[in-house]
Amino acid sequence: MQDFEDWEVDTDQVRTEPPGGRLTLTAILYYPDILDLRLAGYELERFESLLFALDSASYRKALRVSSMLNRSDASPIWNRHRANQIELLVLDSIHEYGLAQVPQLLRMILGRVYEGSLQSYLTIDLVEVFYWACLAEVARDYAWRDSRLNEWADYLSYPVRNVFEL
Repeated sequence: MQDFEDWEVDTDQVRTEPPGGRLTLTAILYYPDILDLRLAGYELERFESLLFALDSASYRKALRVSSMLNRSDASPIWNRHRANQIELLVLDSIHEYGLAQVPQLLRMILGRVYEGSLQSYLTIDLVEVFYWACLAEVARDYAWRDSRLNEWADYLSYPVRNVFEL
């Protein structure tokens, strides 16, 4: 496994082998969480591209994400504090539509990608921006009910779209 603190590595991948000797990302996921997500109305495949991008995140991209989140002047069009406020607005909106469990389940699922000795401030930042991107996908699904959800989804997904070009 690659350590985030090691600057002199040959590979640029955050994790060079899956945790616990598991061969795929899907082996990391906890099946009851997937079933709960299905019961809440979402299949895991809806977030598949985001999960694979998170799993294959490079060290350089993790540094860019962390820099974007931890510097208040990182971008004139995006900042973390506003993203936290918009997250609450999206959570409030989707709670009204009966999706209160979905954000919690998404955070649990994403948190399992980097667990144990793989956790660092960089992986926590990665999980946070990918959680926002997943939340943005849910918001886009309900944008037909409230047009503000599209704008909020664009704002929340900005770090992933900018750094990972998704």
